[in-house]
Amino acid sequence: MHKPCNGDFERAAQMVYQNYIFDFGSTVADLTNGYRIAYTTAFQHFDMPFDVSKEKEYYGMPLDVLFSKYHRGCTCMYRDFVTMLMSTYDRNVIAGTTIYADAGRCIAMLHGIGCRLGIVSDSYEQHIHQILGEFGLGKMFSSVVGAERMALRRPHPYCLDLCLREMGSERTNTLVVSSNPKDIEMGRQAGVDTAFIDRGGAIGPDCGPTYYLETLDRLPFI
Repeated sequence: MHKPCNGDFERAAQMVYQNYIFDFGSTVADLTNGYRIAYTTAFQHFDMPFDVSKEKEYYGMPLDVLFSKYHRGCTCMYRDFVTMLMSTYDRNVIAGTTIYADAGRCIAMLHGIGCRLGIVSDSYEQHIHQILGEFGLGKMFSSVVGAERMALRRPHPYCLDLCLREMGSERTNTLVVSSNPKDIEMGRQAGVDTAFIDRGGAIGPDCGPTYYLETLDRLPFI
């Protein structure tokens, strides 16, 4: 499905974007297996019950907030928890990750026609670069802004502007591409168009993107 959500089909047909800002996890890469291995290992070691139905909630939560739900006032234990989680993920980041086929095709096409590409993500930059390099996509992105450089977290557009500065671009002719509704809100606050990727069709277009898509193969306008 390739559907402009604002009803302005004439504008959509004429729009050409020069800059594409992607989310990483669930948009470009499927990180589920690597995260699951790391979190279940750390949870078990620190006697924290892991509820599979809540795993997406765990992955999106700041680690200090997550840990404090089970252990309060344990600074040393928290450091050990983070160390274990990160080291386990480091060991499994490549083996546990795949690039979505539609993402690989889309990124290669956009890069090939000269578009500027960036990533804004809650993942750490080291892991993003490692995964992109493993799948031959590393040189296609002019900027990667990860969790460690988010002075203000999404949906605040701070990280979007940081990414654009590193790309040598401005908000004009920019499209934010994400499977996360908070990125759609970030784009709205920045005044840029957005494409919401809903591969399973489970979320729907209610978050208000400019375009609602079920595959990156339908991203405008490649």
